[in-house]
This record gives sequence, structure tokens and C-alpha cells, in this order.
Amino acid sequence: MDTIAAWIWNPLLSLIYIEVGLVFLILTRGLSLRLPLTVFKQLRRIGKQSKTKDNHISHLKAFSAGLAASVGVGNLAGVGTAIHLGGPGAMFWLWVSAIVGSSFQMCSAYLAVRHGPEDVNSPLFATPMSYIVKFTGRSWPKLAPLLAGMILFHGMVSANLIQANSVSRALANHMGASDLVVAIALFIVVAGAIVGGLKSIVHVSAFLAPWMILLFVASGLLILIQNPLAASQSLQQIFLSAFHPYSIGGGVAGYTVMMAMQFGVSRGVFSHFSGMGTAPFLQSANDDHPAVGAYMAALVPLVDSLVVCSISGLVILSVGDWQQFTGAYLTAVAFQTGLGDLGRIVLFICLGVFAYTTIISWAHFSERCFQYLGGTNLIAFRWFFSGITFCGPFMSVSFIWSLADVVISLMLLFHLLPMTYIVVKTSPELLKDLLNPTSNQ
Repeated sequence: MDTIAAWIWNPLLSLIYIEVGLVFLILTRGLSLRLPLTVFKQLRRIGKQSKTKDNHISHLKAFSAGLAASVGVGNLAGVGTAIHLGGPGAMFWLWVSAIVGSSFQMCSAYLAVRHGPEDVNSPLFATPMSYIVKFTGRSWPKLAPLLAGMILFHGMVSANLIQANSVSRALANHMGASDLVVAIALFIVVAGAIVGGLKSIVHVSAFLAPWMILLFVASGLLILIQNPLAASQSLQQIFLSAFHPYSIGGGVAGYTVMMAMQFGVSRGVFSHFSGMGTAPFLQSANDDHPAVGAYMAALVPLVDSLVVCSISGLVILSVGDWQQFTGAYLTAVAFQTGLGDLGRIVLFICLGVFAYTTIISWAHFSERCFQYLGGTNLIAFRWFFSGITFCGPFMSVSFIWSLADVVISLMLLFHLLPMTYIVVKTSPELLKDLLNPTSNQ
């Protein structure tokens, strides 16, 4: 599986991802980056509103839940792995993946509202399959089911197992917690949230995620403020290594530019999910103007990667031994070096909550795909999903990370290919709506 993942996520695929993202930015005139004030105004305005319809959630809660889904193990273990394997320059390409990825998220959320069904009971409501079926259903009838199958598999297996496994490994390495205890605890808290359905998931994740992100960012900033010279040198290393080989000593080029791009983009996509078709599940679960949810969906990868991942990366490069360690352990060592035992405790709390909110969010994504593919017994599905979470601590770390890389590449293929066609075809209407994000309410 490691060999397959390495072959798929070669530098060429990373370059293609960036190039397609640049095409989207050009087609949408960079609107996912140009209208932050509009997004914030919408956030403040609709924060006072509430949705009462079944399967409808407010944009503010959807934004918080979207962050909860994105900010997970990828922001801690993924960043550590990217830097360990790709060098400091991997951070630059991780940022680039988020910048171009914001346009993917914006277009995906927009299309699901504009061209999706209004009936909340429809299996296509608030899903990426809605616009794929409408525009490519006759030409490529198997495309939507394939995408749904990949999202379902990734949510139930790779995303679920990675989050659970990373929490277990971190607790075992630093606190001696047994895998069985962690597995039981995760099963209980995950089942407790997802058995209640969408409203329960959104309520829990939207409450926990902002506070944990604030705690993590504040702790990381404290470390950087205490080490200003190392922080500035790390930032310089990131930009220099993005375009020049990074020497590991003695003039040997240990990290090439292609390695930095490959691991920066692949771990970035795992963190912010841009282009995989996940944005509609939350930001399209309403009947507001499609541009409102689109802009809020675009904000998620920017906050996820330009803020949270940046804190992880700069702390690792400033005080962490990134050439020796990797993954969540590298991030834990860096925080402990910067803040002592307090840093380790903060990191474990954040890691646990980040993993938890990501798992329960992916439970909803998976359930919607399960419904689209004909599944009806949702309660049984939720318990089964929780059971898979229980298995995470006992799995091989290397295998499930490689499995995730393979599945993500297939999701990008099955989603970005048709969405590129749809965006090109509907770009006049799309631009008109995005330039006038006026609420219908």
C-alpha cells in the first residue's frame, strides 16, 4: 500500500492539483480570496438567525462544523510528516494547496445549493452528487455512485481510523494509555454524538472546535513569541526551501523542491479536504442564497491551513527536531520543548478534541453517501461507524495513512474532473451569483 500511495501522490499529481486550482481561481476571478469582508459580514448577520427545518443548519454553525471537520490529526501529525519527509519547503506548498483549494470549496458549496434539490428528504440534498447527477448523469451515470462510494469508504475507514489511531499512539507514547482504554473511550463519545444525527453532530463540533483552535493557536504563538529569532529563521527556511533544495549538512541536498511540493500538497489536502466534495454536506444544508455558503466554505481551508497548520509548522521548525521525529510525536515533542509539560498537555487535549470532531463530522458525510447509495437503517449505520472507530487504535499506522492517500486521490479524480466541466459550463451564472451574495431571507 505504501508503494501504491507513493506512486499515486508523486510530484506530478501535486502539480496537477495546483494547476487545476489556479484554473478555478482564474475562472472565478479569485473571489474565494477577494471577498473576506463580505464573508465576515454574512457571518455576523446570519449568526443571529437559526434554522429549524430538519437537515437545515445555519451558516455560522456550518462554518464552525466545517472547521471541526477539517482541523484534525492532519493539522498536527500531517504537518509533522510533511516537514519530516519534504523539508521546511513543504509548508509553502501546503499553503498553496489551501489557497487554490478555497476555490474548489467555494464552487462545490455553490453548485450544491444552486443546482441541488430543495427537498431535505432527497438523498441528493446537500451533497456533491447533486450537481454531478444533473450535469453528467447521462454521460457518466456511474460517476456519482463512485464518488459517493469513495467518500463513504474514506469516512468510515481511512479518515475514521487515522484520527482514532493517532490519538491512541500519542497517548500510548507519552502517557502509557492502553489501546483498549482509548478504543472504549472513543467508541462511547463518538456514538454519543452521532446517534443523535446531524443536529447533535453540529452542536457538539461547533461548540468544541472554536475553543480548541483558539487554545492551540494561543499556545503556539506563545512558543513563537518566546523564540522570535528561531521563528523568523523558520519562516525564511520555508520560502527558501520551497524553490531550492534544502541541505541536511555537508552540502548534501536532502530535500528537493519536488519532495517539498509532493508532501506539502498531499498532507495539505488531507487536512483541508479541498476538492474532495465535502463542502456541500454542511454549507449547502440550507435554502439561503448559494453565494453565502460558498464563501464560508472557502474560508475553511484558509483558516485550517494558513492559521492552524502554520502554527504547527512554525513551532516544529523553531523548536522541534523535525529531521529525527515525525507525525504527531514530532509535534508533541516541539510543544513540550516550547512550553514544558503544559505544552504536552495542551497538545494532547487539542489532538483528542480535533480527532473527535473530525470523526463525528465524517460520520455525517459518510451517512449521507450511505443514504444516496440506498441505505435506510441509519441507526445501525451509526453504531457500525462507531464500531470502526473502536478498531482504530489497533491498526497499523503506515497502512492506514497510505490507504488514505490512495482513497483521497480517487476522490479528487471522481469529483474534480466533473466539477471542472460544470464550472466551465456554468461560469457566467456562477460569477453573477458570487458577485451578488445577497440573502434570500
